[in-house]
Amino acid sequence: MDRIFIYPTSPKKRTSIWLTLLLLALASIVAACDTLDRIGERPDPTQTSVVFRTATPGGRISVWLVSPTGQAIAQVGTPNPNNPGEIIGPVGTATAIVQTLVAATQTALAPASAPNFQPNNCPQPSGRVPEPRPSSFADFPAAIGTYLSDGGPTAVMESELRNWGAITGAGGVVQANTDLTGDGVEEVLITLFNPFTYNPDSPLNSGQLLVYGCDNGGYRLLYSTPNSPGLALPILHRVGDMNGDVKAELVYDVQSCGQTYCTREGQILTWNPITGAFEPLNNAPIVAINGRLGVLDIDGDGILELTARSNPLSDSASGPTRAQIDVWDWTGKNYILAVRNADEPRYRIHALHDADAAFGVSSWRTAITNYSRVRDDEALLAWTLPGEREMLRAYAAYKMVITYARLRENARAESILAVLVAENPEGTPGAGYSYMGLAFMNDFRASNNLTTACQVTLGAANSRPEVVTFLNNYGYANRVYAVTELCPF
Repeated sequence: MDRIFIYPTSPKKRTSIWLTLLLLALASIVAACDTLDRIGERPDPTQTSVVFRTATPGGRISVWLVSPTGQAIAQVGTPNPNNPGEIIGPVGTATAIVQTLVAATQTALAPASAPNFQPNNCPQPSGRVPEPRPSSFADFPAAIGTYLSDGGPTAVMESELRNWGAITGAGGVVQANTDLTGDGVEEVLITLFNPFTYNPDSPLNSGQLLVYGCDNGGYRLLYSTPNSPGLALPILHRVGDMNGDVKAELVYDVQSCGQTYCTREGQILTWNPITGAFEPLNNAPIVAINGRLGVLDIDGDGILELTARSNPLSDSASGPTRAQIDVWDWTGKNYILAVRNADEPRYRIHALHDADAAFGVSSWRTAITNYSRVRDDEALLAWTLPGEREMLRAYAAYKMVITYARLRENARAESILAVLVAENPEGTPGAGYSYMGLAFMNDFRASNNLTTACQVTLGAANSRPEVVTFLNNYGYANRVYAVTELCPF
């Protein structure tokens, strides 16, 4: 691992959690959890404790979540008891809604009124035998709901789904041991392949995640992922408490593939008893490119984090790419991207990005060390740009000049400037950075003022547009610079 980029959480979170993160061990931990974060392959983690949080989280962004058919409209009131297999929108649980009504009416000094439906009223067990396999995968959710609503046992349902070819040795699960809605009754979670398109030799086989809950003596479909041939069977990572709130969350990911790479998109869902729907706790999409997701407690605080490992491929459009691990952590309100751990740089441009990242957070000594590496490490790989080595070495020397000036180590700044000018005379690829270094130091000697020196330097940079266009010629997977970043004092 190399640099850590910490995104805004609370001051306490920034200073306590990630200072204890074992950077060198993270990649191996995530790799080691390959068989520890999928339902059916990992033991249940120990119960997390409620931890006092000091975070001040931002708002929730959830509009990107796709609501599949039968889930978009919440039905208020009593569902039709004459059709127990009907798929309806999610409704709030009786227990949670009663509690909400009681709290509201106590405030108004008025008696509470009970809702007119009972979501925790489950059907009595029966010897129900599943119907023959439906003729279309789109009919599977209704057939499963009808079977469960008639009291069919989940063990028989799992066996029948195997007979239907919807659960195979490669995946699929029936789980009915977790209360996700908080009504004291366990929901039924099912992941199943589309048996009509399943191919054991295919790298991606489509499927769905279905979540059923008891309601008015039957089962209703509370949540489902889209049924699409381009979306793989969802992988369950966690069905249980993630964040110490004594509620069970639902964590899964779905893979989709393009021509050159595959993407896994993760969800952390919680049940909202007021709206009667599952809602995302992550404030933005959780994405892993050519990688995987995992659930583990990295910092040992009793709160589970979600990791997303990406291994993007390099091409002419993306430019040189770099593997990384994103860590999503709980703020007290939602899950945010808290840390991005990039692998040790292989390309010279990525070593430069690390140096500029340190410069950007005023880690001056670290920045100087990394700029020196850009100049001197012959093991770093080149990309396909002409004159790249000369340009990056010149840029690194220029940044060392202004960094030493910021540290008021003027003799060192003058020494590096002399090297920069000698290596990059007019007519060579790095001459623009030499020109900027001279402009900076000429003003700084006279004014001893970093701000005015940068103003002069940015004027020099605007007259030599190649100094910024070159840095921005590494493809969409890499950093984009503004000219003002070249001298930000």
